[in-house]
Amino acid sequence: MAQEATGGVGGTVGAFNFIRRVGFPSTPEVLSVFVTISVLASVLALPLAGVGFQAAILFPLILIVIPILVAEALNSAAILRGDKVLNFRRLLGMELLSWFLLIVALPLAAFAGTFLSNSTVWAYGFFTVLVFSMPLRFLSIGSISSMNSWRKLLASAFPPILTIVFFSIFGSSIGLSNAGDPMIRGITAFAVGLILSAVGVSGIVRNVERAGIPEVRDSPLTLFRVFLQHWLKSDPEPLEKRLGTLGTEGTIEGSILGFSGMKGAVGCVVVSNFHPGPYRDLGSAGLPFRLKASIEGSKGGIAQVPHGISNHQLNIVSHADVQRVIDRALEEYPAAPQIHESSAMVRSSVADAKVSGQVFGNVAFLTLTLSPTDMEDLPSEVAREIEREAQTRGLKAIIADAHNSLSNQTSITSEQARKLVEASVKVLDQLALARKSPFKTGSAADPLEEFRLEDGIGPGGLSSLVVRNGNQIVAYLTIDGNNMHTGVREAILEDLETIGVSDGEIMTTDTHLVTGLVRSTLGYYPIGAHLDVGLLKKKVRETVQHAISSMEESTAGFSKFSIEVRVLGSETFQTITSFVGRIARRIGRQFFRLEALTLVATLIILFFP
Repeated sequence: MAQEATGGVGGTVGAFNFIRRVGFPSTPEVLSVFVTISVLASVLALPLAGVGFQAAILFPLILIVIPILVAEALNSAAILRGDKVLNFRRLLGMELLSWFLLIVALPLAAFAGTFLSNSTVWAYGFFTVLVFSMPLRFLSIGSISSMNSWRKLLASAFPPILTIVFFSIFGSSIGLSNAGDPMIRGITAFAVGLILSAVGVSGIVRNVERAGIPEVRDSPLTLFRVFLQHWLKSDPEPLEKRLGTLGTEGTIEGSILGFSGMKGAVGCVVVSNFHPGPYRDLGSAGLPFRLKASIEGSKGGIAQVPHGISNHQLNIVSHADVQRVIDRALEEYPAAPQIHESSAMVRSSVADAKVSGQVFGNVAFLTLTLSPTDMEDLPSEVAREIEREAQTRGLKAIIADAHNSLSNQTSITSEQARKLVEASVKVLDQLALARKSPFKTGSAADPLEEFRLEDGIGPGGLSSLVVRNGNQIVAYLTIDGNNMHTGVREAILEDLETIGVSDGEIMTTDTHLVTGLVRSTLGYYPIGAHLDVGLLKKKVRETVQHAISSMEESTAGFSKFSIEVRVLGSETFQTITSFVGRIARRIGRQFFRLEALTLVATLIILFFP
């Protein structure tokens, strides 16, 4: 069996953690920290230079905080008006980073002035921080803003220029005297720093574009900007359009096993080869919940959309194509249930590979897991081989990757995939000969509102389907999350035995709505890794009990559907994310060299005759 790349998309966790840093706290929080740093630096430094306490308080408020607030307010309202990302809060956050070193530089300069018996040296610390911030200002605004070049240049230079203007006009009036020489040297250093920053950042941007366009087949900075627009503004359309041009045509296939009782629809299980990614609500990341909600609203009952055998090769790019998949599933929903008998659930295992199966008519519903061994996306060849084996036995197969055991980054090996196929064949052999009889079904759901996306639980919550054949009660559970923490599956199944459930399986949807929201080794929390497992078990037990109480004589129907959509293969997405990682390191090296050059030039101008 050929091995496929199945371990997710390399580089995404680091990219998510990097981008998350752009999301500053609220404006009052940023402002309070900014004011605190400025005032604390002044109070610690200026009294050493003989400046009175009142002037030490007024200096940061009048000569730093006020001009910066005015400048960034004008930036956001006029110069960068309409920018998709750089609003006042984020510009103020950039100021916080720009002035952070003031709390070190100002006291050091004041102490040096005391040592040298020069009461004006403290001002050199102020200008050093101001000039040192210029590369950061130019790079941040230049790379993030989508405005034209002259607006970005003006927005980068305007806040420090206004600060210098305020310093020159109001410095003496608040008690800062003898600042003539520092002011002249400071303005000279600022002019040099501005030129170095503008030229240096322009070179960095050109290098990024020149290196990236041939590799990612698009402008790297444009991709970065629309990515930020989606991440920070919840606007996926621009990014979907850009990624759509990089994607390819792919075939999305799905199978629906629907159940009906005397009272109407009981529910269904929908298994498809689409991948619920790449992250958050981009493309098909939230498709399991949307598909579930649409089917339940249109057909009734409780729908489950467990993870099919798929990987990042079939991430659907656009929400428009996601809707097309939903519409096709609704069109092809089994209309006339023709299946009146089922078998009991059977199981087989080969080493770590575990497969359960239950046949409805000639439709074999299989669930595959490696639990409690870590498991990730299975290669599509597993589904193709199992389907071929089912056909030779006169069966149709609907196959769910239970996706229910993960604690560390992993990939499925060829040997694990082979064992899952082998265990599936053993189950199919049993199902082909199994005795079938009438069956009952019941369903129930719980939105699991006690948990959040950050806990690893998506909006689809918990869906349950119970099937009774003879004396056996089987529970199929699907939780809207990305995988399940190792050991939680076994704990839930053991708990269900106490209420009369003979067997069952817990599956997850692999939703990527939970991805990228938290700092963790996986970029998300598998179900049970960051929540009260006891409470989850209680909710599962209560939901299954409701499903059992609703059981009635049932029939089933089966259908398949397929549709061509635009997909973003794992190779393309990994090319983009790996490029981001490499180019970020290159930008970092060039940026630090630029900062070092700017700092050296500033110190020479300020401290040498």
